[in-house]
Amino acid sequence: MEVYIYKLKFKGSTHFGETGIDLENVSEWVNSDTLFSAIINAMSQFNQKDDVSEFVNIFKKNPPFLLSSLFVYYNNFQFLPRPMDDYHLSDEIRRKKTKELKRIKWLTLDSFKKRMGEGQLSEDDISIMEAEQSEYRDAFTIEIRPRVSLDRTTHNSNIYHSGFVYFKKDAGLYGLVAFRDSLPVEQFKKLLNGLGETGLGGEKTYGCGMFEVVNFEKVSGVLKEILECKVSKYTLLSLYHPNEEEKANLASSFIAYDITRKRGWITSGRYALPLKRKSVGFVTEGSVSGNPLKGTLVDVTPDNPREILSHRVYRYGYAFTAPLGS
Repeated sequence: MEVYIYKLKFKGSTHFGETGIDLENVSEWVNSDTLFSAIINAMSQFNQKDDVSEFVNIFKKNPPFLLSSLFVYYNNFQFLPRPMDDYHLSDEIRRKKTKELKRIKWLTLDSFKKRMGEGQLSEDDISIMEAEQSEYRDAFTIEIRPRVSLDRTTHNSNIYHSGFVYFKKDAGLYGLVAFRDSLPVEQFKKLLNGLGETGLGGEKTYGCGMFEVVNFEKVSGVLKEILECKVSKYTLLSLYHPNEEEKANLASSFIAYDITRKRGWITSGRYALPLKRKSVGFVTEGSVSGNPLKGTLVDVTPDNPREILSHRVYRYGYAFTAPLGS
């Protein structure tokens, strides 16, 4: 598979978080299921309904490309989630560096490569990884703004707060995409550019989430080595939902993992619908498996969809791992 890296430069603030009145909780990065849904919604605004349905059906059978989640870049650094597997750390390191290890959430490519290897990490290695957390936090700022909503019937006011992320001048988000062949490359570029015009995430009414693609090229250097290295374990760089064949051996496949549950309102094209999709669980980024992973698209259509919903609703659960595997 040919793997490309692309970088997104945001034109203003972003709002990546859960929907609802408590909008101050925001994230600076984007899960792969959110990215895929945003691409599909952007596609539906520029293409015929049948074309979108055909595209989704192709993904259900055999995805033409695989997506990672979107992670932070800053200057010449690209960050990846820390692999959760700590079993290769010595007992002495775990005892001396307990607090430091808990604080390490994100790693530069060099540290990620060292962390996912089979060798022992030194105290100096852990100290370097801890120092990288400050570099990560310097890439963006979070602003909380007060907002007022008015009841449509009584006109009573209600104050709430909304969070916004601002990336520094040389910072933004980057993603990885792996193509099975060269045919979908140009199509993906068009989808990405279309998404940049409509915006990624919430609060798009206020201009949030609009971006331009400032880089799109094949992976090279350390990142290429990470995706092609020969190790006996696979670190997730996307959310993952097992397909039916994988569910039977799921518990024994993972060495270290975490699980998140996704829920929310349904958006179809440019319209937010008064319908909630089914809740679904995912294995999170940074989880480590001893086996290659595949995943699937998950059907989260409500049991009793109303007439306003004219299609099935899916969440992206295909695995993008380091190394990538076959």
